[in-house]
This record gives sequence, C-alpha cells and structure tokens, in this order.
Amino acid sequence: MSLSAPPIRILVIRTWTELAPLRTALRGLGHRVYMTNVDIEPALNAALARTSFDVVAYDPRTPGIARETLAARMREHGRNIPVVEVTSVEQAAHEIAKLLASRAN
Repeated sequence: MSLSAPPIRILVIRTWTELAPLRTALRGLGHRVYMTNVDIEPALNAALARTSFDVVAYDPRTPGIARETLAARMREHGRNIPVVEVTSVEQAAHEIAKLLASRAN
C-alpha cells in the first residue's frame, strides 16, 4: 500500500494512553492512518455513528467496553468491521498490518 492510497480508518479501543507508536509503526509499513481512540461506551457509540472504519483494534482489558458490548454496538450501527484483539501497541501494529496484507491479496 502506498502513501497515496486513502488512509486506513482504525477505531482503537484501548487501555494504552500513547497511540503514536502504533501510528508510526503502520506508517513505517507504508500505510496512511487515521485513528479514532475510545475507551468508554458513549464514545464508542458516537464513533460508530459518525465514521466508517476499516478495522477495530480492541484491547479486551479496556474496563469501559466489554467484548459483548463492542459486538452489540457494531450490530446496532450495522457495521461489519474486522476486529483485531490486541493487548499492546506492538501487537496491534503487527496484527493490523497482517490483516491489511491479507486484504491486498
């Protein structure tokens, strides 16, 4: 994927506070990235209502959003988005890059 391609829209549901390493890692792989970051259910609902995402990076340790809540909210908003379950920025970058590579083939 080249930097001239449209940005990848990533919904990040996480407990980590710093997203710059994830953005940097994906840019280093040649991806343009647009990230929306949420950690509570009202923010999740607002994000799903206003933006169409390409992938969700979900940290299951996020206290404000359970796995079942995420699935229910995505259904309510009619979203069928791949969810990558991750617990670190490094893992998120790796799993998202893997997903994007599989889509390109």
